Amino acid sequence: MDTYKENTAVIKTSTVEQLVVFVKNAIDDVGLESVNIGLHGGEPLLMKKSHFEKICKILSDGLSPYCSLKLMCQTNGTLIDDEWVNIFEKYQVHVGVSVDGPKDIHDKNRIDHNGKGSYEETVRGIRILSDAAKQGRIPSTGALCVANVDYNGAELVKHMHQELGLHNFDLLFPREGHDSNILSQQDKWIDYFKGVIDYWSTQQKGGKLYINTLNRIFGMLMSEQYAGRVDEHKAMQHNIINVSSEGQLGVDDNILSLDGTLLNKEVNIFNTSLNQFLHSELWQSLIKAVDEKPDACEGCEWYRSCRGGALFNRYKKAEGFKDKTVFCKTMDFIHTSIAQYLSDKGLTLEEMSDVLSKEPTYSARDGLNTNIVQVVDKGNEILRVHV
Repeated sequence: MDTYKENTAVIKTSTVEQLVVFVKNAIDDVGLESVNIGLHGGEPLLMKKSHFEKICKILSDGLSPYCSLKLMCQTNGTLIDDEWVNIFEKYQVHVGVSVDGPKDIHDKNRIDHNGKGSYEETVRGIRILSDAAKQGRIPSTGALCVANVDYNGAELVKHMHQELGLHNFDLLFPREGHDSNILSQQDKWIDYFKGVIDYWSTQQKGGKLYINTLNRIFGMLMSEQYAGRVDEHKAMQHNIINVSSEGQLGVDDNILSLDGTLLNKEVNIFNTSLNQFLHSELWQSLIKAVDEKPDACEGCEWYRSCRGGALFNRYKKAEGFKDKTVFCKTMDFIHTSIAQYLSDKGLTLEEMSDVLSKEPTYSARDGLNTNIVQVVDKGNEILRVHV
């Protein structure tokens, strides 16, 4: 995305104050009960600590009395120090760190302006955050890792788990749809996830490792109750609103990055209410995409768990979200592998089939308020704010 070119580098206090007004109006207009605000950039910790803390104070003071508020921050971790931890502790900010695996992998993609890799500093930041979480000062630290088929999946997750001590993280599929060549690479992705699942499966006894993408499927196949929660998560996958540093309103930037025409730059938190935004043609198209089964998914035994895949992996210019995910073949492999693992552990095919054969119990059209933040996906966002 190139919208940074027309937005301020750091969000203004006036924009944060208007965001409070925007959310408070949404509480009245649509009955919003819980709001997660994820602060990200670029790199949000590049701003002055005093300004970051001021943002947290304005949001917390302005919204906490009226809704359940969770503040989150996604960072590369390189600037973490005791002062940052003090701020996170004061406002109970949930911090996620972006790390792409071992040093040789991470440093190829995450470099500074001098071309130097950031792995050592990122790991240092993770250690500081993990220590603070163990002391009960801040919520537990999460991590996101960009999956890359050019590397060994088993070695990557083993490093994340054993070397970095991360027990809860997720592997991010590329944010690409049918306009890319990702569809032709599925054999590589299957090989990658074979390694990931081989290691992950050895860590499931006692819940030693939670990889979101895998453990949601794992839980759904075992329990109708958990399946219902995943239904909610899948139904709310579109429920991310992007707010730029100038206050522009957009859908999830994972989708915006696929097609710049999806952003109406005239729509912002100063001239548009959440209620109006939710009734826009674009937002309604997301709801329709989540709720209507793609023709290509008819008869698929994994549909309840997959729901056609992530919206950004279903997108094609001029056609929208009508098709299934470009990772269909990979998702079939992942589901089949986890089902086989559970079968080997004694869960019958009939038990799994009984769960999968039911229609999803929750739809996108059912609304905003859901308990998924607490019980399924602690990193799920409703507002993502560029700071």
